[in-house]
Amino acid sequence: MNIELQLCGLVMLAVFLVFIEREKKLNVKNRALFLRAFIVCIVCLVFDVLSIICIHEAVYDGFSPLITRMVCKAYIILLVTQGYCSFLYACLDIAIRHRYRIVRIFSLTVYFVGTALIIALPIDYYMDGRLVYSYGPATLCAYVMAAIYISIIFVFTLRNRSIMPHRRVIALFTWQGTWLVAAMVQFIFKDVLLISFASAFGMIILYSQLENPNEHIDRMTGLFTQNALSLYLNDRYKYSDSFAFYTARIKYLAPFTELDIRRNAVIRSARGFLALGKEPIFRIGDDMFCIVYDSSERAYKKLLEIKARADGVTDIPVEAKFIYFPDSRILSGTDEVFDFIHHYDDSPEDIVVCSEDLVQKIRNRKDIYNLIETALRDDRITVHYQPIYNIAEGRFTSAEALVRILKEDGTMVHPCDFIPVAEENGQIIRLGIRVFEKVCEFLATGEPQRLGIDYIEVNVSVAQFDHENPAGFVRNNIDAYKLDPGTINLEITETADNELLHLLLLNMEKLIKMGVSFSLDDFGTGRSNLDYFVNMPADNIKFDMTFTQGYFKNDRIKHVMKGMVSIVHDMKMKIVAEGVETKAQYDAMVKLGIDYIQGYYFSKPIPAQEFLDFLKSRRASA
Repeated sequence: MNIELQLCGLVMLAVFLVFIEREKKLNVKNRALFLRAFIVCIVCLVFDVLSIICIHEAVYDGFSPLITRMVCKAYIILLVTQGYCSFLYACLDIAIRHRYRIVRIFSLTVYFVGTALIIALPIDYYMDGRLVYSYGPATLCAYVMAAIYISIIFVFTLRNRSIMPHRRVIALFTWQGTWLVAAMVQFIFKDVLLISFASAFGMIILYSQLENPNEHIDRMTGLFTQNALSLYLNDRYKYSDSFAFYTARIKYLAPFTELDIRRNAVIRSARGFLALGKEPIFRIGDDMFCIVYDSSERAYKKLLEIKARADGVTDIPVEAKFIYFPDSRILSGTDEVFDFIHHYDDSPEDIVVCSEDLVQKIRNRKDIYNLIETALRDDRITVHYQPIYNIAEGRFTSAEALVRILKEDGTMVHPCDFIPVAEENGQIIRLGIRVFEKVCEFLATGEPQRLGIDYIEVNVSVAQFDHENPAGFVRNNIDAYKLDPGTINLEITETADNELLHLLLLNMEKLIKMGVSFSLDDFGTGRSNLDYFVNMPADNIKFDMTFTQGYFKNDRIKHVMKGMVSIVHDMKMKIVAEGVETKAQYDAMVKLGIDYIQGYYFSKPIPAQEFLDFLKSRRASA
């Protein structure tokens, strides 16, 4: 009988079924759908073999034609069922995510209507030597249904390939392509029964490419990986009402230098988590783990249990930090979970509890990030200028350029709302570049210089000195706009890390040789590192607003400022006092020996044209 290929397929599937049953399982919906399709494929192969045996016996030994036709119908119904299960596995995730309700209803309707037709329609069979097959309206209906499911899978995969992992797209195309090739071969060579074998072979392709559990298992600990956690959380968010989980960073404080010692420390932590219960455990970092629970009560109980174990370790100092998520519904999905973990991972608290307020802060930061991106794209970055008064000359000789962002409706975003976010995610580099270009464009008009402005101060993030060639960038813009380098003063905040300080000073020296000057900004609020202050080749020191205002509220700050004025002047540098708001404050700063005054006493930061009008009006009234 012509059953060799089917038996080979059954043996392959049986072997892989043993592997599947023995492996460490991650219970997700897609996995369950694959197993359903896998089992249906096995049963379909069994009935394919049974149908050939029954046809052989009916033709040659007088076996019951009725039972033979029933077995043949069962086989083609299972073939259709396999097609439907394959559709669910390949497309249900996308259909649910994009709410293709009509497609889901259509596929289910095709299955039930088609199955009813197969049962009702007649079927017959034929056998001559190795040539054996069933035929008739029922068989034709099954072929049509199989074609429909294959077409849906192909169209869905093709249409959604941009949002699907590339490997999944290739695996699905290969799987369905194998079916089509087998069907064409069997259509041409009717004695080569390839379809069932091709189904089995396709299942092996899917298992090896998409369902292989080894890709989701951490080799060192045997726990699930971070990729597995993403898969698992995605599944729980789609199919579960609510669940709880926590992350635990178990950090052994001993300075491990040998790989084996570090490895044993991680394994020791993993064993501690495995002893907690049956819930899935994920290793999502070198020393960070995540455990997911069905109830918040059990999750918090187990968190405290593992914390007590960590606190009880005596042979090696251990630091345990936790992020507890009592209700998954607080967050919108997996991406927000990882955003939260990333943001609060370095919190000084032993246990950070995820709450609506903390999540909203992250959402606000994400909104700000998107705002900066769209503002950069749509050129809604603008520059305001705050005049700086030169006490010795009795006029405004400089100004500070300050970045502003306009929303689409024209309202302005305060720098305090977007600068910290931009510094955290690296957008500050592009913001600084855009502001510098706009300042150069403004100076290139010559209007500020004609109204007495000697230079414009531009804030430069220290991060920009760890990016490409900052000195070259400044030089290129100065050359492009044909500016006198002396019209540019770069403000550096006293927040550079030690590893960046050498690079910072190197670039400053290059720019100073060109004629660019520097100011040390926000003095009094940053490091206040004496070595940093002494080695910075700046022409000006800017007292921060809080430092300036502190002069009038705190006697200690008053003594410090008096001493600093003397030190700075002895070092041949000038002092700018920011945040001067009243005539009394202005007079006090003049008496103290401050060189430049900046603040609301003269003007708030204003747009370029208003700044020029301000200068004209002051010159006219002088």
